[in-house]
Amino acid sequence: MSASELMVSPSLVANSNDKLRDVLNKMKEANQWVVPVVNNKKLVGILSFKELIRRRVNLETRIINVSSPVISLSKNDDFNKVIVKFYTTKARAIPVTDDSRNLLGIITREQVLSYLLNSGQLETGRAREFMSSPPVTLSPEDSVAKARWIMVRDNISRIPIVQDKKLVGIVTTRDIVNALYTPLSERKRASILSEEERVMASPLKEIMVSPVITVSGVDPLKEVAQKLLKNKISGAPVMEGDFLSGIISGIDIIKSLESKFQLSMPIEAKLTSGLRNKELKAQLDGVLERYLSKLEKFVDINNFRVSFKEEASSQGRPLYKVSVNISTKIGNFVANDSDRDPVAAVKRAVDTLEQRLIKRLKRIQEKKGDKEEVI
Repeated sequence: MSASELMVSPSLVANSNDKLRDVLNKMKEANQWVVPVVNNKKLVGILSFKELIRRRVNLETRIINVSSPVISLSKNDDFNKVIVKFYTTKARAIPVTDDSRNLLGIITREQVLSYLLNSGQLETGRAREFMSSPPVTLSPEDSVAKARWIMVRDNISRIPIVQDKKLVGIVTTRDIVNALYTPLSERKRASILSEEERVMASPLKEIMVSPVITVSGVDPLKEVAQKLLKNKISGAPVMEGDFLSGIISGIDIIKSLESKFQLSMPIEAKLTSGLRNKELKAQLDGVLERYLSKLEKFVDINNFRVSFKEEASSQGRPLYKVSVNISTKIGNFVANDSDRDPVAAVKRAVDTLEQRLIKRLKRIQEKKGDKEEVI
């Protein structure tokens, strides 16, 4: 199975000069989370709800200014390359191009799961074995702003809403984007700021989805995949009776095939003795994997190295100095940071790398555009 055999024609393709207002309305109608952005049929970017949730953008903004750098597959890539790309990027959908970067189609995570189901390749494990746990949760009274901040900070797409230890709802990036942008399309510019402030201060109970589609910890992965596909959702809370034990997504199901497809993250982490306790190491591993997936959406990462240095502090807690180094086909990028919280230091360092990487990619894209105009 090649990428060209698996791909479909996207319901929606945006032109680089389209206005965000128009494309958002079409995304909602087409129920499409990821939109390829083209200029003269050439793929130049991707617009997604995850990108829109990260920063507030005027509805009159051109799509090219809010789209992410290109992540794509070649039409000749085999299924092993396809599944590796979804695994490392955690993407919801990936465009397929020819050798000249012309857009040919798109492959969604749902198509990958469907192919794995139909070809009998899913493992026999159960949901509890592959779910992400413990889940990040919020209460119905927590604000939309808090949910948005956590989604951006942890690079996640959904947060279960819990009250009195019971699951009462769920909020996704799409729910927040719809709350932020949809009402604004019907309002005058003068009221946009006050409306945004109102939405961000609103409690999550106003936008959460309820009742929630869930799976049981004992459910086989095959049944989990079928439920996700049937309900057109990318993930679901995992329940053990009335207790919320985790979240499982299509990527977690793909991750169950690590050994079969030799899936791996190119991460090298040198930890100090103070960072080797099981709980903290698991937290750091999770953060590094999420950030690597985020960076992989911009460019293929050959190596992602992280090293820590522990120094004494006058306040009793050690100071952790972190150095993050990524190697890519467009060059190497290094960033350093320090904090008494090693996770915070890693996040800030990778955020710095991301901004440098995006700037480099934009410069490369601009140079390509200049050359095409000359030709």
